[in-house]
Amino acid sequence: MKYINNLNIEKIKSLFNDPKKPYRYVVIDDFFNIETCDKFSKSYPSLDDNRWYKFRDTFHGEDNVFEKGMMGISNIEQLPSTCLNIINELNSDSFLDILKNITGLKKLVKDTHNNIGQWAGIRAMIPGAYQSIHSDARKHPHLGMEKRITIVGYVNKEWTEKDSGYTEVWNDNMTECMDKVAPKYNRVLIFENTEKSYHGVPEVKNYRKTFLTSYLLDEKNFNETRPKARFMKRPNEKNTNLWDKLSKIRENLNDY
Repeated sequence: MKYINNLNIEKIKSLFNDPKKPYRYVVIDDFFNIETCDKFSKSYPSLDDNRWYKFRDTFHGEDNVFEKGMMGISNIEQLPSTCLNIINELNSDSFLDILKNITGLKKLVKDTHNNIGQWAGIRAMIPGAYQSIHSDARKHPHLGMEKRITIVGYVNKEWTEKDSGYTEVWNDNMTECMDKVAPKYNRVLIFENTEKSYHGVPEVKNYRKTFLTSYLLDEKNFNETRPKARFMKRPNEKNTNLWDKLSKIRENLNDY
C-alpha cells in the first residue's frame, strides 16, 4: 500500500484478541510511513477554518456534560486532499482484507455512505475539551448495518505526556479504567464496537488531532434500537444529576 507501513499481522491479531482485555482492541505504532504522517498532520486546517463543524456545547438547554470542545470535518468536499487520500486507502479492499484477518470478521465491509463513511473524517479537540466514557452508536442510520470496527488515529507530532488527551478503556461495569492509550504521533487504535466497549477522552490539555474510520458487518438482522452513543458515568463523576437527567435523552437523539 502507498501510505500504510508493512504490518506484523500475526502479532497484531494476537494483541487484538488478548482475552485479558475488557473488549477486543489493539494499539499499533508507526502505522504510516513517516512522510505520509507528516503530510497528514500538516494538512489539518487551522482551528478558525470554517470547514470545521463543532459538537454541541449545550444539550437540551443544559451544559453538555458528555462532550465539549470537539470539532470535525467529514464532508469529502471539505476534507483536505491529503486527508481524503489517506482515508480512502483505509477504506480500500486491500486494507479491508487486513482488518478481516486481524478481527476474524469475514463479513466486514467498508461504510459506503458519503463515500468515506458515516463516522469517518478528521477530528480536533481544543485545550479543555473532553469526551466522556461511552460506547459508540452501533446501528448505521442510513444503511441499517452494525458498526463493528473503529479506527482512531493520532497525528500530533509534538505530543507529550503533559498534553494528556489519553483514550481511556474501561471495564464492563464501569468500576475501573483498564488502560490509557496515549495519543502518540503515528499511532492508531483499532477496537471492536460492542454494547460495552466503553472508552473516552476525559481530559485534553493541548490541541489534539485525530482521524476516524469505521467498518460494518454485512448482515441485515441487527436489531439495535438506540441511534446514538451511550455515555456512562465514572465513579465519582461530577454533575451526576445532569447525567441522570440527560443520558437517556442523549442516546436516543435522531439528529445527524
